[in-house]
Amino acid sequence: MFDIGMPELIVIFIVALLVFGPKRLPELAKAAGKGLAELKKSLHDVKRQVETEFKESTTDIQEAVKGIDKGTIGEGLIDFKKSLQDIKKQVESGYREAINTSADRQPVMDIEEEAAEEEGEEEKKEEEKQKEKEEKKKEGIDERN
Repeated sequence: MFDIGMPELIVIFIVALLVFGPKRLPELAKAAGKGLAELKKSLHDVKRQVETEFKESTTDIQEAVKGIDKGTIGEGLIDFKKSLQDIKKQVESGYREAINTSADRQPVMDIEEEAAEEEGEEEKKEEEKQKEKEEKKKEGIDERN
């Protein structure tokens, strides 16, 4: 990444010596060394944490594979299927109860009759409007003559 050789290090040291002076240069070197040590420690901790997470996930996968070999996952699927069937039965029974025990349920014929009556009323209103328009047209023609 950085190809720094001995001549480049000497130039960097001379520039630092000129910029910071001989009194502050040892303090800066000490602070830089502590900072690099802290950075190295943090990177080591992160690396260790990633490795432990990776090991835990691989053990989980290995346990799952062993479960498949032993057939324990198949038993879990059977239990899951049974619970789904129980839920289906409960939903169906609740649906049947809702249909059978509806207190305000009207027969289908009543609803159809009401719809037919409403349509009939609307047709009558439209016919009355048509008649009124025709009468107005006739009156308009009579007034002109």
